[in-house]
Amino acid sequence: MKPTIAKEEHGGRPSEPRPDPLRIPPPPWSLDLLVGVNRVRHHALSPDGQQIAFIWDRDNHSDLWLMPTAGGSWPTRLTFHRPACTFWSDSQPRWDFQASMLVYVAEGEIWTVGVEDGTARQLTGYGMAASWPIPSPDGNDVYCVSEQGQYQNLCRIRPQRLEGAWPSALTHLQGDVSDPRPSPSGGLIAFVFHPRDDLERSEICIVPSEGGEVKHFTGAQGVRDRWPRWSPDGGMLGFVSNRSGWDELYQVEAATGEVQSLTSMGATVTEFAWSPDGRQVVYVLNRNGVGALHLLRVADRHTRAFRDVPGWHSRPQWAPDGSWLTVEFESPTSPPEILRLPVQAEVGGGGIERLSFSMSPALQAAGLKTPEFVHYPSTDGCRIPALLFRPGQASSKSPCPAIVYPHGGPTSEWVQGWDLLMQWILAKGYAVLAPNYRGSTGYGLEFQHALHGRWGIVDTADMLAAADYLAGLDWIDSGRLGIFGMSYGSYLAVLALARDPQHRYRCGVAKYGDSDILRSWAQGDRVGREDLERQMGHPAHNRPGYQAGSPIYDVENIQSPLLIVHGDSDARVNPKQSEELVSALRRHDKTFEYIIYEGEGHGLLYPENRRHFYARLERFLDWYLL
Repeated sequence: MKPTIAKEEHGGRPSEPRPDPLRIPPPPWSLDLLVGVNRVRHHALSPDGQQIAFIWDRDNHSDLWLMPTAGGSWPTRLTFHRPACTFWSDSQPRWDFQASMLVYVAEGEIWTVGVEDGTARQLTGYGMAASWPIPSPDGNDVYCVSEQGQYQNLCRIRPQRLEGAWPSALTHLQGDVSDPRPSPSGGLIAFVFHPRDDLERSEICIVPSEGGEVKHFTGAQGVRDRWPRWSPDGGMLGFVSNRSGWDELYQVEAATGEVQSLTSMGATVTEFAWSPDGRQVVYVLNRNGVGALHLLRVADRHTRAFRDVPGWHSRPQWAPDGSWLTVEFESPTSPPEILRLPVQAEVGGGGIERLSFSMSPALQAAGLKTPEFVHYPSTDGCRIPALLFRPGQASSKSPCPAIVYPHGGPTSEWVQGWDLLMQWILAKGYAVLAPNYRGSTGYGLEFQHALHGRWGIVDTADMLAAADYLAGLDWIDSGRLGIFGMSYGSYLAVLALARDPQHRYRCGVAKYGDSDILRSWAQGDRVGREDLERQMGHPAHNRPGYQAGSPIYDVENIQSPLLIVHGDSDARVNPKQSEELVSALRRHDKTFEYIIYEGEGHGLLYPENRRHFYARLERFLDWYLL
């Protein structure tokens, strides 16, 4: 199929194909490999421990599949109607407590699918952006979050009713609700409440399952409490909170509301799960981009590393008898896989069974590389953590070009995870530096809040400092540096070209990013708008800050060519942001290439469009840097 290009334009002299065999990455690398690798994700272990449901990104779909935990059997496809979704915006399917049915989200509506007969049934059909579905313990209800007026509130659906029945609202809060969790007895529902009057705050709350008074277990100005999970006996609610300056693990007693600290690691706990007997908790601890599994003994708070290997673990789930876990694991050299781990294994020990197999022979032969974790100096005495990928052939006698690759967000981070695009760029002979600039998660609240009120200032300084750091490495050619980013990373790429009097970067790639954050606040969706307000304040009270953070006012200073890419259906960053940037570039007679893909949102999903973009990215980087 052909790419769905809605618009293509260029100014100045565009890049051209260069038929140089040295510019082609070695076999088995190809654009088809880059586009064709599937992704297994968002697995859910059944209550009886016999089966795993998961989402498989393949064939332009993100459908649900099923496989036994014993392994050795080909997965069974459960759904056929879910279009491709970006993995960062999708959600995990949920089992009912009889392990006979799954509930899930498809295009903003709640669905169920029977495990035995594979019959999919739509529960909602009113276009109110339903999410977070989870069945009640008795199977009579499905709880979810849905737009009720201006905010997302907790609702109840009776699956026995006709499709599209209006859900019953259980909360009427002035703010959004997320992550509902029924208690083991089914009488209460825990959830996270995000009050609108404090965008830095989230609270752990409970409400009776039939509705009624909401009890706020936690809540303090500027404190984010999240991830509520009931202990198996229903006596405790575990949760994650940043009240210490780090995301740590806590529990609150359901009867008294007393909060107790469970961990004090000085690092970020990302998620956790109670053991079936309630005596242990498995949690993921992030240190320097490695998401290791740890086990906590609740009685005395003793904690130990359970599986600490370079890579990233997610969604740990206990077998019913507590003897093993399932977990997803990925690394720079391994695509995401579902593993089964015996609980008694030592750190990095044996007994691990792989339940999914995504590593193809081509990937095994591709020479995938693990990055070095580094720090580099920036302004205000700050040191910026980053991942540095070095091509095997780079040396002081043969220095290589390099790409600085800032992540999106900005409240996100680069971790030791799977990114095939990075590996492809590396295979072509480019070094890659992936910085966790100020504002990134994973390095404590102070580091994350260093960006607040200073979009476009300290983060731009971190991008220019990244170029200086690379220029100091004798195996890097400082005259051949480029910068490439998506979403917030795209915004930083434009800033790095527009606000650098030294013109350190020879080219930049901006993929669906902002150029004028004040206009973007008005044009984007509510989630993006509130995230911007959370970090920069309301524009009515900080108009100078919004202007200072917008590279559109500095386009005249750009000296290097830009490749600009956007989807015409992007709700988070309106495509008008790229259109405005291109208009300014055209007005100032700058060199640029501009592509709009029809039907794409905040992230390219269609294989033909992704392949076309990667081909243009390759041509652009090779033209200006090789």
